[in-house]
Amino acid sequence: MPPTDFVIEPADPFLAVTHAAPYDYYRRLADGPPLRFEASLDCWLATGAAGVQAVLAHPACRVRPPDLAVPHNLAGTPCGAIFAELVRMNEGERHAVPKQVLARALGQVDLGRLQEQVARLAGDRVPVSADQLNDAIFQLPLFAMADLLGFAPAQWPALAAWTRAFVACLSPLSNAGQLAGAQVAADALLEGFAALLREGNARPGSLLASIVTEADAMGSGLLANLVGLLSQTCDATAGLLGNAIAALRAQPDLLPSLRAAPQRWPAMLREVSQRDPAIHNTRRYTAQDVEFDGVRVPAGQMIVVVLASACDAQFGFGHGRHGCPGQSIALTIATACLQAWTDALEGMLLRWEYLPSLNARIPVFMEGTSA
Repeated sequence: MPPTDFVIEPADPFLAVTHAAPYDYYRRLADGPPLRFEASLDCWLATGAAGVQAVLAHPACRVRPPDLAVPHNLAGTPCGAIFAELVRMNEGERHAVPKQVLARALGQVDLGRLQEQVARLAGDRVPVSADQLNDAIFQLPLFAMADLLGFAPAQWPALAAWTRAFVACLSPLSNAGQLAGAQVAADALLEGFAALLREGNARPGSLLASIVTEADAMGSGLLANLVGLLSQTCDATAGLLGNAIAALRAQPDLLPSLRAAPQRWPAMLREVSQRDPAIHNTRRYTAQDVEFDGVRVPAGQMIVVVLASACDAQFGFGHGRHGCPGQSIALTIATACLQAWTDALEGMLLRWEYLPSLNARIPVFMEGTSA
């Protein structure tokens, strides 16, 4: 985290996401009841490892309100059509088989080959300024995923730009202009994947080729969930990379030790994903009355699951039926990027703030050091 002389504690979990030093606050949340009603937010909070795990594992705690599969502001739009098919954002039988197909395909990715390819990509795009670093932590993971899916290098920059524009539709903080841009980007991404499939250009051995072999099982959600692979890569891997870089700056002895023992990079990144995860909270909605250790939560309630308050457990990539199947891919991409950028990072003087968000913690780097 950025150095600070005096920091006022965040007032709630949403403000904590972009707070300079939220972890004393998170520890206090974890020391309290695992499930409580927060009147100031008009919602329930699940905190600490016990509360987080209980809610994420409960079958009646859904990722969407039972009567609102698609947010009101996306209904009837290209973004809404994608949202309705995403296995990460939906539950039930129609999405169960596509989720299994995607998990199998992601699990078959050759991580050794991926690391070699990302090392080449990152080595050709070493950032030498804060602005270049901010672009790189978003672009390189998206380039790597676009390559895994079989797109030609000439297509990667456009795919990355469309993906970054599309993910704006997933944030309640997005303004009208960003939402309009997300609709354009959604159409472009769907057409990009449709063209690749029409032309029969799924590269043998690619992630796309693996998914296409089970196209019938994917059904009408095929294109949307291909877009989902890019969108899930975007903020989550950028946050992992950015928070790892922040950790390196906050602990000056860490980078030299990793240079001396590069096999320790994956362990360091796993610790970052645990101690300062990219995603600090998520939401669940009760489809029926539920009870946790004697606390009754009525049907139709929102529970904010404060993942970052469970920092002694591994929830940085989700948990249970909505755990991220791309965790190993994200860690491999981040490892290769950071190893390629070691010399450049060691020479940079950086300070940072965080992108506005209610759930994703992604640093924005600037030249210089904090006072």
